[in-house]
Amino acid sequence: MSLTITRPSLLPTSFGATMSEAPSSVSEVTARWGALPGGVVDGGEIVILAIKPSMWRPAFESAAWIAAAVVFAVAMITVGRPIPGLSLTTSAQLVLLIGAARLAMAIVRWTTTWYLLTNRRIIDVHGVRAPVIRACPLVQIRNTYLRPTMAEKATGLGSIIFVTDDPAHPPHAWQSIAKPEEVHAKVRRAIENALDQTSV
Repeated sequence: MSLTITRPSLLPTSFGATMSEAPSSVSEVTARWGALPGGVVDGGEIVILAIKPSMWRPAFESAAWIAAAVVFAVAMITVGRPIPGLSLTTSAQLVLLIGAARLAMAIVRWTTTWYLLTNRRIIDVHGVRAPVIRACPLVQIRNTYLRPTMAEKATGLGSIIFVTDDPAHPPHAWQSIAKPEEVHAKVRRAIENALDQTSV
């Protein structure tokens, strides 16, 4: 589903009404905000949403590695050709360990990934050693649309894509989020409110 953002002359609801309808309650947003690195939000900026990708995300990212590790381990045992210098059992375990390590890395990345919606910007926070923060003003977002993968459709998830005309802000993607249609609607309302504020 694609939504083109236009600058409205009048909005049926105020910004306060949009805030009260956010999918996370004030207490939930406040609790999640405490887990984020400091300095992400400017003074006077209001956090509307602070969400994470679904726990399915690490599994999606690691599925190919895990499947390849299993296939390779089974083939190794079937053919009877271990890694030189290792036993057949140890060789198969080592191959499976590589797939498990890839999943563990994906889980670590998931723990440091946050998607924020404020009254001014969308913000992506990720990074294991040091937070990497990407932000884009809401007024620079030209279009948003849902683009769920087949795996996301099967698990009731979805990804939101944000497109801008500014080459300095490449498309953002909020991947594998729960209730994607609901979150998408809240994001669009926030963008419309931001555009309305600039037109006053």
